[in-house]
Amino acid sequence: MRLRTPVIASAAAAVIAALLTAAPAEAASYKLYVKSSRIAISSSGNGSVLVKCSSKSTCKGKVSFTADTGKPRTRKYSVKGGKTTRIAIAMHNNAPVNPHNAAAVAGRDYKSVSNVSVKVDEDKPRNTTHYYKKITTETLVSRQQITGRVTGYGPVLASDIRVDLVKLLRGGNTQLVKGQDISSNGGRFSLAVNLGGANSPSTAYRLRISGKDQDGIRRSWYWRGKDGKPTGGGAHLREAMAVQATKTKDFVADFRYGSISGTTAAGADVTVASPPATYSGGTVVTRELDLPYCANVFGRTEASGSGAYAVTFLPMTSSGNNRYMVGARNSKTQAWYGKDSTRYGSCHDATNYKRSRANLITLTAPVVGKTLGASQSNNTVKVSASFSPRYKPTGQGDRWIRLREKVPNVPVLDAPVVAEGQASASGNRTFKNLAPGRYWVEVGRRTGCSDWYPSKFKDNSLYFKGLDRGSEKWKAFKRLRDLSGNANGGFERIARTVQPNPATGAEQNKIVRGYKGWMYRGYCKAHGAGTVNTMDISGTGRTVTKKTSRNPIGAVVKGRVTRAKGKTNKEIMVRLSSSAGTRVIRTDITDSKGVFYVAGLPSGKWTISVNSDSWRGIGRTFSGRHSITVKAGRGYNVGTLRFKG
Repeated sequence: MRLRTPVIASAAAAVIAALLTAAPAEAASYKLYVKSSRIAISSSGNGSVLVKCSSKSTCKGKVSFTADTGKPRTRKYSVKGGKTTRIAIAMHNNAPVNPHNAAAVAGRDYKSVSNVSVKVDEDKPRNTTHYYKKITTETLVSRQQITGRVTGYGPVLASDIRVDLVKLLRGGNTQLVKGQDISSNGGRFSLAVNLGGANSPSTAYRLRISGKDQDGIRRSWYWRGKDGKPTGGGAHLREAMAVQATKTKDFVADFRYGSISGTTAAGADVTVASPPATYSGGTVVTRELDLPYCANVFGRTEASGSGAYAVTFLPMTSSGNNRYMVGARNSKTQAWYGKDSTRYGSCHDATNYKRSRANLITLTAPVVGKTLGASQSNNTVKVSASFSPRYKPTGQGDRWIRLREKVPNVPVLDAPVVAEGQASASGNRTFKNLAPGRYWVEVGRRTGCSDWYPSKFKDNSLYFKGLDRGSEKWKAFKRLRDLSGNANGGFERIARTVQPNPATGAEQNKIVRGYKGWMYRGYCKAHGAGTVNTMDISGTGRTVTKKTSRNPIGAVVKGRVTRAKGKTNKEIMVRLSSSAGTRVIRTDITDSKGVFYVAGLPSGKWTISVNSDSWRGIGRTFSGRHSITVKAGRGYNVGTLRFKG
């Protein structure tokens, strides 16, 4: 706040004023500056004023109102040098500048008098007197109400409703300050709060409303809006808007809620969700939404045996804060609906994959008769992958097709997997009942795979000793039947049921020529660099054929692993991970001479690790190359990696 120019009570006022324009404030003849432009006065005539002592030494003196009645009421002050603080000031109750004697003004809870003058009579560090004009006095308001009405609309209302006042504390904690039960629909609440000193606003609070929904389950949400203008609610505290009492009047925060009801499949799970009013907060916040990166849930229920459902206690508003979608899950089938009968496959699909609210329900009145079809989509997607003629595509690596939903602002490898499977030798794979939506189509980009491989060692159990790895003994055996248990229990059952690629008696009970047993390793060979395409599906009952781009040959990195003291270097895993993330993309297992070649690498920088699954010993430390930058289609040699384990 700027300091007002005081009026100097001396014959040299003009000279001093000229000096003030040419010198800093500290050079003025007075040292105590009044910073307040408004002073709140209690019913007994007392108040406080904000001042600053611009001297290095303590400022001492008296302050008073010049237009006080009779002999002015003075108050002594003592302010340390360089400090800004509040000091006491007072006036008589019948003074013309006392705001309690002023006329009331419609629409505000305080009275005021303008153009009031304050006298500062300094004793130290200099003996001088000066005045501050154009100050406003106002009646002191110590408390106000945060108040409002709670009104429900529709055939099904919430019960046991309560409104609570919540205070935010440091470190992200909260404090429940006070609350009030609402006795009936349309009932009011009124929560008194203290204002700050000198008529400053109160602490900024949040209002939370809670009540029992149509199923008797207690739910809550937070008020949004401005004073006297409710604009819906937020599912979580971060969406709440501040409510703050001021000297002018009570803060009015009305709550309005409604319901959505209709029919769906008998026993289906019904969810009502709404995108947040704002997506601010970055990736972390959007990931933590109830439906990650998309929306928060405001209500749930289970449809009756006849398929009837109703979800109540939903914030009702015409503003953009709340726009709703209704989802029905019937067994494994999920369908979402907005303002009309269009069926969407996901929350992201309903918001057009760009956080749009255009398709969603504006709840200005209860919605009834909302039909939610939740049968299978009957969409058939035929993916046809093509490969470079420079290599023969492997089944588990190159011909693996994975569909991911194309979630906004989420990297491909972090997007949720919707369906996946191995393509035929000709590169074809059909997916049934795919929901409407937008998808990534990945070919040969599997980030992890495990399968059974023949081993040069008849006994690998040494590497599963100890409590930390004892439960993994099913991963290695001479023949499957040598494991403890049987097809219905024990380690043999685990090996037979592990996913992916469970062991079978027909294969794993035989010993491959030149080998002595079997092992289950996190490894699948691939030669192609992989491709990513996009695909859109709308509606139901559609047949879509997607031809992908050609999967080119990737880079190959060769090398050799050695071990100290003549220890074996057979069947040690070498892994190359993208330096841009932590996901495993390509691996290989050393042969009988410790040689490996990791194929199918897309262009980029890769981190090299040895014995990443701790198969041959415990350690993973090695000397040699730890990273390499490659270009797809080329070959590289990283030389010898000396493993110390």
